[in-house]
Amino acid sequence: MIKTAIFDLDGTLLDTNGMWKTLGEKFLRSIGKIPAPDLSERLWDMSLKDAAKLLKAEYSLVLSQEEIIEKAVKMSEDFYLYEAKPKNGAREILEQFRKMNVKIKLVTSSDENLAKKSLKRLDLLQYFDEIYGKADKSKQSAYLNACDKPHEAVVFEDALYAVKTAKSAGFLVCAVYDFSEKDKETLKMTADFYEKELSNYIEKIDRILKGK
Repeated sequence: MIKTAIFDLDGTLLDTNGMWKTLGEKFLRSIGKIPAPDLSERLWDMSLKDAAKLLKAEYSLVLSQEEIIEKAVKMSEDFYLYEAKPKNGAREILEQFRKMNVKIKLVTSSDENLAKKSLKRLDLLQYFDEIYGKADKSKQSAYLNACDKPHEAVVFEDALYAVKTAKSAGFLVCAVYDFSEKDKETLKMTADFYEKELSNYIEKIDRILKGK
């Protein structure tokens, strides 16, 4: 029986991936550097820490990794505070899980404070029992830290690499469409469930809670 629902933030609950897709390029241009044409693709699946490490090394930046992360987070802050919008069905599915007394956790690679501020503005913060920020979703511990009994939890994700990690850790996984994931066919085959809209999962919650 599923007792915990673990949600990703960017691309799953919030429509924010467009901003993150170009953040590395915008950061480099803001300090007078010209980004490589393939930079966005190379940075996409990286944690902020790994992205900062790459930028520092390849663009000979005098800034420390911590300073790069701080500046990148600052650049994204206004978007989270004033522009980010929930994806279709986000509020409704959180409300449904809450009514069914399922614990709700957030595991995001984004900054925890930004996530909280954005969710609070959208009146969604109230649904979460715990929030884990700056998570490295290439590692199983990102999800196991939120629930160490994967057979009792379901994970909602939009990125293939994150879906693979959660599946390898033993979680039931519901994949959600987002434009940023190119290999949608593999995403469908890897996840236990796949829907184009988060809202489409609402009528399937009973099946999900039973792990079917």
